[in-house]
Amino acid sequence: MSTVKLDSNRKMKVERLVASLLMSEGIKITLQETLGLMIDYSLENKDDFVKRLRALPPLEKDPAWKMLEKPDDWGIKDVSEKIDEYLYG
Repeated sequence: MSTVKLDSNRKMKVERLVASLLMSEGIKITLQETLGLMIDYSLENKDDFVKRLRALPPLEKDPAWKMLEKPDDWGIKDVSEKIDEYLYG
């Protein structure tokens, strides 16, 4: 078993799905079972899943990715070189 982290918005949506399955269909299923079935469904419908992935914005347009590609130049090779200097004088 592994731990999977979801953003709060997605977790809330999955919890609502689980609740609605119980209320409207009488199906009692755990969050873990629901996520497992969602993964199985995605694997069985790989082509549709890939289409959805391709619809996402490219990683190169992500602001965080852009920052990693162009780091600030602090004028030293490695910040760790200065740690001892600041800590011990």
